[in-house]
Amino acid sequence: MSLRINQNISALTAHRWLQTNDSSMAKSIERLSSGFRINSAADDAAGLVISETLRTQISGLGVAQRNTQDAINMIKTTEKALDEVEIQLRNVRDLALHASSANGNAALIAADQAQVDKALQSVDRIADQTEFAGQKLLSTGAGNSIEGKVFQIGSQSGQTATFAANGVNFGSVTLKTDMHAASLGFTGAAGAYASAESTGAFTQLDAGENEAFHVVFQQSNGDTNVIDFTVTAAANIATADDMVTAINAELTTAGYDGLLEAKNTAGKISIGVVDRMENLAEQSGNSTVTVYSNSSDATMGTMIGFAGVEATGTTATSGVTLSTVPSDYSALFTKIDSALSQVEGLRVSLGAFQKNTLESNLNSLGVTQENLSASESAIRDTDMAAEMVSFTRAQILMQAGQSMMSQANQAPQSILQMLR
Repeated sequence: MSLRINQNISALTAHRWLQTNDSSMAKSIERLSSGFRINSAADDAAGLVISETLRTQISGLGVAQRNTQDAINMIKTTEKALDEVEIQLRNVRDLALHASSANGNAALIAADQAQVDKALQSVDRIADQTEFAGQKLLSTGAGNSIEGKVFQIGSQSGQTATFAANGVNFGSVTLKTDMHAASLGFTGAAGAYASAESTGAFTQLDAGENEAFHVVFQQSNGDTNVIDFTVTAAANIATADDMVTAINAELTTAGYDGLLEAKNTAGKISIGVVDRMENLAEQSGNSTVTVYSNSSDATMGTMIGFAGVEATGTTATSGVTLSTVPSDYSALFTKIDSALSQVEGLRVSLGAFQKNTLESNLNSLGVTQENLSASESAIRDTDMAAEMVSFTRAQILMQAGQSMMSQANQAPQSILQMLR
């Protein structure tokens, strides 16, 4: 036993161990309170790096699962719309079967024809209006159909799935994702392009100038549609072809593509109603299109100058004409059955993509996320039972250290016995 007064080594030793045990107990309290074994990089630098990498991947997998579910919902929306198209085509086939047995009864055939026309109008309406989150799914043009839609179904770059059906053979038909009646083969009779043509050749629309158009389309059944739109020249529009491009671009922007179309007719501009949309009119008789432009006013020059010109053209038929001649129905049934095969083939492609790609991927993502979460937990989370053992040990050592600190501080007093 060292009998010194200036330096109490035993007390210093007890104090050092007391600080060590206090730090150990504080760390245990932090881990037990937070639930994490790693609360800072100092706790386990290597473990922190691995844990953060796993967290990033787990988070990405969660987003990938939501993306995949959105893709499944888009496919389901498309497939349900195709179901409605198939119902309408089946109705058309039933009506054709009924009319084929009419034996020349014109009134009965006319009644069936009216229903056929309405059914095909519904097919066009479904093709135009089927959307998911603002994206068209069964229409025509780049980006307006389910074809080519790219889905990010993984947590890493490049982990995507793309739906592609156009050009795929299904039995005797080649698939397409445009479900308009015309695309399905119901092109109708060769009706005239009901349009109005400018009175003079196109000259130039200078940069910054506007050309406003007022189009009046009167169907043969007496219904009238009025469409107004304006073309603004970002730069000089010098040729008729450039003006036609600008007009059609504006029609697309304004949502009138499929309704109106501009053409270059020997240097003159014509604006008319496309045949497919004339199915809205009666299937016989004429439709008229009248086009006015602001340059029709003499004070605005003669840039285009439709000046109220009107042109008359015969409306196109719906593409399914019910004949009074029974032998005509063989070709018609072939056309209808081909359209049904188109729809069925696209539904098969969508179903296979949903089940074998999307739903399978969703299941895989769930398992992967579960296992990565288990790995991240093993690295970062506190083993509460083991940590309670450490905490209890540190707590007991703290109490023992405090007791020994008191004993060590009492040791120098024994020197007083020698000084008496």
